[in-house]
Amino acid sequence: HRHRHRSSPAMSLASRLVNVRVATFAPSRSRTAARRGAVAPLRAAGATIVASSKTKIAILGGTGFVGSRVVELLRTAGHDVFSVSKSGGGSGGVAIDLLGPDSADALKNALTGCDAVVSCVGVIGSDDDANRLGNGDANVVAVNAASAAGVKRFVYVSVASIVSEVVGGAGVLTGYFDGKKTADVAVTESFGEKNSLIVKPSFIYGGDTFGITPPRVTKQYGDILVKVLGSRLVKSIAAKMPGPIKLTLAEPISVEDVAKACAAGALGLNVSDQCDGTDEIKACAAKMV
Repeated sequence: HRHRHRSSPAMSLASRLVNVRVATFAPSRSRTAARRGAVAPLRAAGATIVASSKTKIAILGGTGFVGSRVVELLRTAGHDVFSVSKSGGGSGGVAIDLLGPDSADALKNALTGCDAVVSCVGVIGSDDDANRLGNGDANVVAVNAASAAGVKRFVYVSVASIVSEVVGGAGVLTGYFDGKKTADVAVTESFGEKNSLIVKPSFIYGGDTFGITPPRVTKQYGDILVKVLGSRLVKSIAAKMPGPIKLTLAEPISVEDVAKACAAGALGLNVSDQCDGTDEIKACAAKMV
């Protein structure tokens, strides 16, 4: 006799969300870039800064989704903040292509006198070499320039471990995850655990437009997801699930909280060298009052 198996409501919810979340990680086409040789990280002199009334901070990728909010947040708090990006946009912005031939010297000069650097630099697409360059090599250049310039602290926006394990473990976006790992190692080796912070979000939401590359939903839609996926019931279910379903049920994080965590790290308010996932990022973000 055949027996029909009926899924529980929780499993049905998980199944439906898997289809939505997995679709968000489908890469789009990007321009092919030639692979460059890896740049070895430099070691920064050990130093810890305490948030003062005015700290000089450079935000790499400061015109982007996360970076622009970090700039605004720290500037509103009264700190001396400027953006570094390809376009050089924003008030006092500096135009530097981190993969350009003269980027190392130009960035070192721009960062001289800074107390901290926050890198929100990253790319995502279908080309593995471009992903390694944009996430790995570009950030190694940034780390080395900051170290050479005497910067005391470095903050980097990476990716949650659960995303690397599930998506990267499935052989998807290999270059993206390789690049992120390269940058993570460079930050820790050059600045040490006491003078760095790696912010590792799973799925960032915010703003008023949807996006595919990178995957992004609006604040309104994200707030709804948080109410569902951030509930005690769903979190308890997710904790017992295998990786793919656990990732699908992971609570997303608002871009405002990611920006606050970055700002806290730049000011030396973080209590550990990593905030991995939504709960840890929220805890770090809460240090910014």
